[in-house]
Parts: sequence; C-alpha cells; structure tokens
Amino acid sequence: MKFQSTILILAILSLAILSCAPEEENEADTRKLVNQPIDPSSQPNELNKQLIIYGDLVPGNMPSASNPDQIKITVSISSALITNDNFLFLPFAFDSNDQLKGIYIEVEGAQEHWDAPVELVDPSDNSFAVAIGIPNFIQKGDFVVSYSIYDQNNNISEKKSINVSIVDSENRCGSGQSFPRVTGEDGITVKTYDMGDYPGIVNISYYMYNQKDRMDIRYGGEWVASTSPVLLQDGQAPPFKTCNEASPNDGFVSYGGSFSIPYDPQISRQISIYVSGCLEGGTVWYFDVNCPTGNNPNPPGAMICDNGQIQDSFDPGSENYHIYPKEGEELNTIICDPSVDPNCSVNEVFDAMLKQSNFISPTADTSPVEDCKLTWVEILTPFNPVISKINYFENSVTNYTLANQKDKFGIERSHLLHPGKVTRTVELIDGKVVVSTQGEGTGWAASINTFFSKTVWTNVDKDLQEYWNQ
Repeated sequence: MKFQSTILILAILSLAILSCAPEEENEADTRKLVNQPIDPSSQPNELNKQLIIYGDLVPGNMPSASNPDQIKITVSISSALITNDNFLFLPFAFDSNDQLKGIYIEVEGAQEHWDAPVELVDPSDNSFAVAIGIPNFIQKGDFVVSYSIYDQNNNISEKKSINVSIVDSENRCGSGQSFPRVTGEDGITVKTYDMGDYPGIVNISYYMYNQKDRMDIRYGGEWVASTSPVLLQDGQAPPFKTCNEASPNDGFVSYGGSFSIPYDPQISRQISIYVSGCLEGGTVWYFDVNCPTGNNPNPPGAMICDNGQIQDSFDPGSENYHIYPKEGEELNTIICDPSVDPNCSVNEVFDAMLKQSNFISPTADTSPVEDCKLTWVEILTPFNPVISKINYFENSVTNYTLANQKDKFGIERSHLLHPGKVTRTVELIDGKVVVSTQGEGTGWAASINTFFSKTVWTNVDKDLQEYWNQ
C-alpha cells in the first residue's frame, strides 16, 4: 500500500505542476507504471518480445532448414492450453547425427525470433522440453509458436508448430458453484484455479486411461504434488517421454488417483495443474478440482453429480431404515494377496474394478465405470437405475438409486429399493487387498435387501476376482 500511495501522490503532484505550467511547456509523460495488456491473437510482435525464454531475441525470422537430413524433430505436440502467469513447456523428441546445440523459437507473424541454448542432462537423451514463460498481462487468445533445432555444426531441422490457447483462470470458490470437470487428449494442459478466501484442503482427483499421462501441481511458487514419486525442483520442467519409454517412475500413469493440497490464501490464492501426455500417445484423461474444505463457513452447495434425486444420508428412525453389514459383521472379499502376487495393490485393484461396471454392481453392463454414469442393475428385474460416484481419495465407488429414469425403450423406471446407496471400497485388510461393501437406505423391503446382500455382492466380487486372476 505504501508503494501505491507513493504513486498516487506523485500523480497528483504531476497533475498540479502541469496545470500550473504554461501550455507550451507541457510534455507527454511516457513513463510506464505497468505492462500494457497484450492480445496474443492480434499482437504477435509484442507477444514475442514479452515471452520469458532463456536465450537471445534476434532480429528477423528464424533461419530456414539447413541439411535437415542431419537433424530432425521426430515427435512433437500440436496443441497446448494454458493460463497466463505459467510456464508453457515445449517438448519434442529428436534425432541428430551431431550434438544438439540450440533451438530457434518465434511467434508466428513476429519479426524477431529467439535463439535459446539446449543443454542435455545426458548427452544420450533424445527428448527435451523448453520452458516458455507466459507473463500475467498476456490476455486470453490464440497464437502459434514455430520452432526448429540446430546442432553444433549449424545443421537446422525443419520447423514444427504448436497451437497455443491462453484461457482464463477459474474462480468459483465461495459462489456456491463447483468447478467443471477438465478433460483432455494429446498436448499440454495447464489450468489455474483461484481457491478463494478460506483456508482448507483442496482435493484434486484424476483418471488417466490406457495411454500414460503425467500430472504436476504447483502452489505458492513450488511444485507440491505429482504422479511421479519425485517432485520437480523449482525451475525444472516435467520430463517428456515417448509412450513406449514412459513409465510410472517418470510420473506417467494409466490409472486414477487423488491429491490433497493444504491451502492458505495468505500464501497464495492460486493452484496450477499441469497435465502432459507421453509423446505420440493419443491420450485421454480427466481431472476434478474441489474448493477448499474444512474451514470454509460457506462451502459450495453443489449436488452429487448435479442430480437432485440423490440421497446421501438416511434417517435411522425410519421404519424402513437398513444398513449392512451389521455392526461386528463383515461383507468383503479377498481379491489378491500382495505377498504372493507382486502386482497386487489397492491402487491396481481399484483401477481394475473401474474397468467394468459389473465389478461395482449386479449388472450385465461390462463397459468402463465413469464418474456420474447411469447404469441399469438387476434387482429382481434388470431395470433398476443407479448413478455411480467415484471417490479416488478413498478408492471407492458409491451407487445411488434413482427414480423415474427412461430406459432404452423409453419406459420410465424407478429402482425397486429407492432411496438407497451402496459403497464399494478397495482396501488393505490383514495384509490382503479386499473389496468391502456397505449398503444403506430407507427403500422398500429392508429386511429382504439385508438378507440377500451377502449373496448378491459376493457374486459381483467373484467377477472381479476372475478378471484379476486372468
């Protein structure tokens, strides 16, 4: 505030002096107190100059290819989505007969280019990522970055291009709204979230499908979480690997998980999430972000799966109230033993459970489980609608009963046991990975529902068991 006050005082004094001076002595004040906003779609020169790149800005366009058979960019990405005030990581794989020396970079339409050195950690590496800083005064819009690489003998590759989109940061905490799910495919995605005024825990869940992807989370100027077992260091770019080289050791995974990030607006209000896929991958992924929980007196009031029918709590005093298993009893099935099966773990079994819907409910549906997916389960009839909510923090899926849903014939159906829910959890019990089941509700036929629960859910578990053993 002292700095702002000083500026204000100086501005007032300047105006006073100018108003008292003869008109002919007035001169325009060309001082810039702040950087002017730049529209990336229409100001390529200005944008190019303001990019933060470790290198030199050189007049003219980047050099043309020279002996491109000696040096090639073999794999690159075609698109990136990012919020400003972040780093755009430009990854590529290459093949060179001589040592890689540098990279030329320019915004398409600019009249200058960047010449940046490349220093490989390992001379045998065949992939690299250049960090390009996007300042906070770059506005929302699209632009194209072209680049080529060169070796120590000044052989220059053919240029490649990447389409970049600058998007706004998300700001919904305290509004009663939830953040929309973020989905993506090939390329790089960087999303920034303003987490609001109240401290607490920010929960982030993700799911990477068959092809491997990596997630890194930045908060307070530091890398704080990652799908990699080792966090990035300050200023370090995520590694980029071809899909046949990528592994969990590099942070590239093909399953779901979650992070819980302690949040304090006094440290920083923004959390940035980086998702990068393996090169030449055809990747598909999604992640969900929740506003801080724990200390917010006005948490978002979003409904589960935005469905007003879903009932998550039930009155124990209701005449139809039931819960199973009863206290002191168990309803779980051993899926595998880590001491016998080296692939057996809670995460791996949970990932397997999400492969088919018949692993989470009595249904003929064998398509993958998806968050908030509608599934028809068999309870006396095959026309009982449930909606599934995935909880990656607890390695569980909860099926909520629904009413008045139209089936494939256009006939309106209601779950026979509505309202109710069943939660399926993968956990470690007595050194073995098991699936535990718990049901609760106030729907019809409470005693019958409880009596047959063990038979119904043991049969579902056997399907998962057989799949795992294959």
